[in-house]
Amino acid sequence: MTGASPSAVARDAVRGGGLLGLRQILAQALNLAGYAALARLLGPAELGVLGIALFVFTFLGTCGGAGLQASLIRLPDEPSAADYRAVFTLQEVIMGTVALAAVLAAPWIAALYGRPPSEAWLFRCVGVTLLVTSFQAIPAAMLERRLDFGKVALVEVSQALAYNVIVVLLVWWGWGTASFGVAFLVRALVGAVLASVVSPWSARLHWDWPRAWSFLRIGLPLQGSTIVSQLKDSITPIFIGLAAGAATVGYVQWAQTVATGPLWASMVLSRVYLPTFARVQREPATLARFVEGAVRATHALVAPVAVLVLALIGPITVLVFGPQWLAATPIFGLLWLTNLVTPTTTAVLAFLAALGDTRTSLRFATIWLVATWLLGVPLILLAGGIGYGLANAGVLATNLALFRVAHARLRFRLLPATAPVWLWAAVVGAAVHAAAWARPVVNLGELAAYLAAGGALYLAAIAPRELRQVWAWTRGEA
Repeated sequence: MTGASPSAVARDAVRGGGLLGLRQILAQALNLAGYAALARLLGPAELGVLGIALFVFTFLGTCGGAGLQASLIRLPDEPSAADYRAVFTLQEVIMGTVALAAVLAAPWIAALYGRPPSEAWLFRCVGVTLLVTSFQAIPAAMLERRLDFGKVALVEVSQALAYNVIVVLLVWWGWGTASFGVAFLVRALVGAVLASVVSPWSARLHWDWPRAWSFLRIGLPLQGSTIVSQLKDSITPIFIGLAAGAATVGYVQWAQTVATGPLWASMVLSRVYLPTFARVQREPATLARFVEGAVRATHALVAPVAVLVLALIGPITVLVFGPQWLAATPIFGLLWLTNLVTPTTTAVLAFLAALGDTRTSLRFATIWLVATWLLGVPLILLAGGIGYGLANAGVLATNLALFRVAHARLRFRLLPATAPVWLWAAVVGAAVHAAAWARPVVNLGELAAYLAAGGALYLAAIAPRELRQVWAWTRGEA
């Protein structure tokens, strides 16, 4: 793809993003269904343990990955077979060390949160899962470099299906928190095997430190921003878990899951951003159009879902998750604000990464980390989960400074790309909320009808314009 024209890159990106988006809708539906089932079968404390285990897995996986996969993706030219093998070998060494440390530390982690010794096996499973997951990295990087997001989505949907079916069945059969560890491992095995099937490569261990270091020195700064971001988010499993207990972690995690659920579009399209922006990084005018188009498309997808969830949060909570979670809806309201900002932040950070500007991303990630802990610790001690929501709202305001910095590097317009979709989504949300107030929702059928009506009303005004923009983009005229 090195010599591809901007319009060809756009076509491949939009086609790949569309396939990824459609299949990720299925993956998100599976994840939501699985989480809703767990919320009904388990209490806040058990879901809090799931949140803690997920943090351990995600954080250690990020550290073990060392940004090597991202360093392969962002290169303008195709890496050689020797490059892939050198990166693979170094990653296995790092991830193997991290996995061994997780297995050995498992009893200590369980005791730290006051959990029974038997739950050490959950964290041992996390360690083994980390090592298995590493075998998916190189095939996944190859797919993303080719913008072959249809196959990426196939792998991830299969993983979501495997995880959710296994975890719900095991919880139903009474396995408790051990269900999480087994489901993590099955998910990793499915991903590693399927990724190697759809993107085969000659996997060989070959130690080549100079070659591996050339990728590591690029990957570490890229990964540094992610690690710092995860340390910011660690306030939930670490500080809230130790200060207020696993049950409060469960409430906050539930609120965060529901509030940020609409951001699936941002997460899906972010996979398209980096490889797409990287290929037009030497053409500022084209890059500016791509950034604006990415921001517009993401907000157009996030806004209606976010507003409809906010408008119907009461019946959604009771009918889907159970009335025991109503206590967490005030936290949800504060965390919901992230939908207004994060879609733009995701695109801007990908734009900076495509330019190789990892320092700005790392600087702002550090600002968010420090602000989260400075605001979060006193507010959580004062108001519990609500305090975390307030701290999160304060941290969101610092994103405006990031947008100004990015705008100084490249002249693109953000407000015209976002304001219209949010204004219309707000009108739709207000209408749906008023209708639900006049005629309360009493069952899942009525809830689905309200959501469908709101979605149709939104699409009636927004879809034609957005479809024309996407068509123009694919023809290189956007």
